[in-house]
Amino acid sequence: MKTLNCLIVGLLVSLPAWTKESNADKINAEELKELSMQRKVVKIISKDGKQLEGKVLEYNGESVLFQRQTDLQLFRLNLEVLAQQSQRMIKDNYMTANYNVPKLERPLKPETIKKLASYADNLVLEKLRSEKQRPTRDVDDYTFMRRAYLKIIGRIPNKAEIDEFKTEMRGNKLKLINKLLGTEGYVSHQLNYFADILRIQDKLNNTNINSGLRYREFVRNEIRANTPFDEFVQKLIAADGAYYEPGNEAIGFYLRDRGMPLDNLANTVQVFLGTRLECAMCHDHPFDKWTQKQFYEMSAFTDGVSRVRGPQAFQKVVGDFNKLAQKDGTADTGALNQYRNYLRDILGYGLADDLGKGTIKLTDAFMEDDAKPGDVLQAKAIFAPPLKIEQGTKLPQSRKQFSEWITAESNPRFTTVIVNRLWKRAFGIGLIEPLDDMNDNTQASNPKLLAYLEKIMASVDYDVKEFMRVLYSMDLFTRESVKDDHKGVETFYFAGPPLQRMTGEQIWDSLVTLVYNNIDSAERVPSNYDEKYQMVFERYKEKTAQEIFDELKKYLAETEKPSRNLAEVVTQLNKAEGIGYEPKKLKDRDMIRSSYVGYPARGGHLIRQFGGSDKALIENSNFEATTPQVLNMLNGFVEQKIIKNKNADFMQQMAQEKRETGKIEDIFMSILNREPTSKEMNLLKKYIDETDGAKHIAWILMNSHEFIFIR
Repeated sequence: MKTLNCLIVGLLVSLPAWTKESNADKINAEELKELSMQRKVVKIISKDGKQLEGKVLEYNGESVLFQRQTDLQLFRLNLEVLAQQSQRMIKDNYMTANYNVPKLERPLKPETIKKLASYADNLVLEKLRSEKQRPTRDVDDYTFMRRAYLKIIGRIPNKAEIDEFKTEMRGNKLKLINKLLGTEGYVSHQLNYFADILRIQDKLNNTNINSGLRYREFVRNEIRANTPFDEFVQKLIAADGAYYEPGNEAIGFYLRDRGMPLDNLANTVQVFLGTRLECAMCHDHPFDKWTQKQFYEMSAFTDGVSRVRGPQAFQKVVGDFNKLAQKDGTADTGALNQYRNYLRDILGYGLADDLGKGTIKLTDAFMEDDAKPGDVLQAKAIFAPPLKIEQGTKLPQSRKQFSEWITAESNPRFTTVIVNRLWKRAFGIGLIEPLDDMNDNTQASNPKLLAYLEKIMASVDYDVKEFMRVLYSMDLFTRESVKDDHKGVETFYFAGPPLQRMTGEQIWDSLVTLVYNNIDSAERVPSNYDEKYQMVFERYKEKTAQEIFDELKKYLAETEKPSRNLAEVVTQLNKAEGIGYEPKKLKDRDMIRSSYVGYPARGGHLIRQFGGSDKALIENSNFEATTPQVLNMLNGFVEQKIIKNKNADFMQQMAQEKRETGKIEDIFMSILNREPTSKEMNLLKKYIDETDGAKHIAWILMNSHEFIFIR
């Protein structure tokens, strides 16, 4: 036992000064015996070709505790000394020991944030030294301010925020980071990010109404509540009940892929586990080890969600209403058919399958020899930790089990994927690229850093905001951007963040900020049409088809110009009964945050022209340069909505400044968020007094590359 204690290295030796101690990573003799009995004998190979046969007793993300078969001697082996195939075998088949990480008290204390960020910085510097590279210099305060605003809340700061930074936060970076993470702007910016990953659209999969609004606002509210990421994912995968019943909004996750259950499974694994299985949908994967049978065994966890049908009682109401509408010859048949469609989309959608049966019947599309069409397969996970729904299990709730399996800290890929995604969100390039195509040959550009960040994620219980607080507090976040071309994302070692252009949403939100400084206030939030759909559900959820039919038939007979939009009809009926709903009247309805514009933004919108996603595919936004981008900025939005708009906040603030130098300084600070250089000041003084000279300077800066890039 003494030898054992000497050989076992604590899981958290690399973590500095945690707030509380843990002995959870220590293996006693009884546990060792039990682990040895459970584990099968495997062969591992070192990079120099040496082979060792025995059992993997523990894997912590960085090293393995290995028991040699011949003499039962224990070895602690760093993963990096093993050949790639052995590394991947361990990662895919053994539970990581992240579950042993002591939990940190939240919100994190400033001293804890500093220690965590500092150690991560040291791992970055260690890698740079090994690659004979040097970190870039630190940016100035104004560049940091602009970067923090764009990265954390997705827009440039307004004049009042710049003034606040000058007087209260200059030199106190954590104070600014904390402030921004607590704003509604953070919620909006995060929503845009996850909406691109989850492919959230206002109109989900051929529904007649904008049913995706409910799903979109659910995700917004989860971000606002700072729901831990693992709990959020569980809510999506284990969603159940009627879609418009309060609390069931997560069903939008399945409604998005209605009629395509296999695609939904492939998307789920790609998004949350970073693994591409779509090729195995039709045959054994040609470039990876997954078989078609394994794909179907995974699909069995969620089989039954294809039609996204709600509770049977609601299905009956919709069906009976349709029969009444078809039989009636006195009312407006077209209107009744429209009402039926609304009832189907509002009452009829949901999931009522007892959270999954855990089986799937193979169709004629199955091609391989290890099973045949008509066979019934049991749900089974394709990599560690093991999970299988046994045949004959009553009420297996397979989707619930699947959600817990995906999000388990012991799952070899869940933590890696979300950590890697959030690292790329903060610093522009992932530690693993591409983000969602991990295979046996996948290697992080900095394995030690990735393993360390995974421990931080586990220690904060998948609190995304706290994790991002650590990343944004790193010295790396304050370094100058790397502007030179580099060999490739796989060999980018973060001397500084890569130079990035703003996303379409960031450009839009920054320009709208110049029109309405209060872009993130409740005053600039439009009414949510989903509230009207909710009223339809509440009015009719306990009525019979006959009662609904009679009410709507009466409405058609008594109304001079009846609406065919059932949501509007119910609004009128409720209003007549004194329970009306009045949508908020919003000035400049289109000049709002990108997260309210529409998912996706319409074709031709500035967001789309600058690469905003159509939400058809996972992470489908882009940064390609196009001619319409230039034309829109030169002759469109900037000219019409800002420069010629005397009511724009930026234009009014500029008009109030009478001094030449003050006016130039205000223009630079509002648009580029920095002071003009002496050379720029001397040059522009010559033009400021000309007719519309200030407007011309502002127009030039808004159309500059400096404006649309995150320095």
